[in-house]
Amino acid sequence: MYTLQELSDRAEIQDLLVAEASAMDLREWARWEACFTPDAEIDYSGNDGAAGRPAMVGAWLAEVLGRFHSTQHLSSNAEIALDGDRARARTMQYIAVKMETSQDVRVVFSGIWFRDELVRTQAGWRIAARVEELAWRHNFPADFRPPAR
Repeated sequence: MYTLQELSDRAEIQDLLVAEASAMDLREWARWEACFTPDAEIDYSGNDGAAGRPAMVGAWLAEVLGRFHSTQHLSSNAEIALDGDRARARTMQYIAVKMETSQDVRVVFSGIWFRDELVRTQAGWRIAARVEELAWRHNFPADFRPPAR
């Protein structure tokens, strides 16, 4: 049985993961970056993405997502393991993207997993490390390439 503190921590972590995804969809990059510790290690290379600190990865994301009409990041299936002021989470994300190609406008989909290490800070829970794992892609054009990392 969870304690009240554990229930609170789990809810705060789930809220953080949703806030991070929502900030991406709204293109609110300062809000997105605030979901991480300043020295967080982010690795999106498993999905042809950038790796580095939040400021650098956020700039890369702004360029990538700026190429799309709209995006929706749905975060779910959060498996959270608490350990005092630290936690680990594995979260599924289902992503729908409306994009223009050289031939048409289409909606593409992908499924990813995030493996996160989180820490409790004075400002609340923050992501201290993140690794992205690609599960699948659907309907992307054969010539799709994200910008160089």
